Amino acid sequence: MLQVNNVNLEVGNAVLLHNINITLELGKIYGVLGSNGAGKTTMFKSMLGLTDFTGEILSDNQPVSSRLFGSLIEYPAFYPKLTAEENLRLHAKYLQINNPDIRTALEQVNLWEARNKLFSQLSLGMRQRLGIARAFLGNVTYLLLDEPTNGLDPMGIKEIRLLLKERLKSPNHCILVSSHNLTEIAAITDCLIFIKNGRIVEILENSYNEQELEALYEKIMTSSEEGV
Repeated sequence: MLQVNNVNLEVGNAVLLHNINITLELGKIYGVLGSNGAGKTTMFKSMLGLTDFTGEILSDNQPVSSRLFGSLIEYPAFYPKLTAEENLRLHAKYLQINNPDIRTALEQVNLWEARNKLFSQLSLGMRQRLGIARAFLGNVTYLLLDEPTNGLDPMGIKEIRLLLKERLKSPNHCILVSSHNLTEIAAITDCLIFIKNGRIVEILENSYNEQELEALYEKIMTSSEEGV
């Protein structure tokens, strides 16, 4: 269980996060919804320890270690002249992971057969999946995916959806996905977190289809900023 308690972040006179309080359970996929600049990526970076926030982030009531997180923030960067497998092995070495299970990481994202392809030869969807495989290296409990379907064609989006629902979701992991694609959020998530101007304004169980979620998103995002 991940607990985010009274997290605030200010840079100069700008308030980027305001009193963020959420409890996230293992076994669930959370959709994080908000417009550009709402605070989605900043919240993820704070969880990763990349910002100078105030408050606390705990895992099972203990200070959380960055090693419990895997993340795909923005576009994944790899070495284009190395293969998919070589890129993962190099990253594991950088993280000082002994005996990394590269095969499992690649099989989880359906890339084992493409392990000997150069990164430059991979499609955009395959590159995104390789980024997710890299995020899962090591003893990861929490997976943060920031716009994982951004720029993908319909087939690539479908691959990411199936990957999350059928391969990565498990009782031992908690997955957070931020996206502007309400169709995908409605299809893959268990809970919805709405964020606006650095504030969480609503947290709901996801029982909505695409049309219902579109109407709900518009209603919440145009309402007052008073959050939960």
